[in-house]
Amino acid sequence: MTTTIGVPILLGILLLPIYAVVVGWLFGEPRDFRTAGIGLGVMAAMAVFMIGSTAMMGIVFGLITPF
Repeated sequence: MTTTIGVPILLGILLLPIYAVVVGWLFGEPRDFRTAGIGLGVMAAMAVFMIGSTAMMGIVFGLITPF
């Protein structure tokens, strides 16, 4: 039940400012696709870094703990 309600809250409400920034970059005036591309690239790189570091910590903790 918690996962069922958590995903829409995470994707719909908490990420709303990110959605607004992306829409503003892409559809705002004046349109500067270079800046939008740089911003989207930075956000994508941060997401990949966070996912990768979380996976690495999971592997490290899995090796350290005796379970």
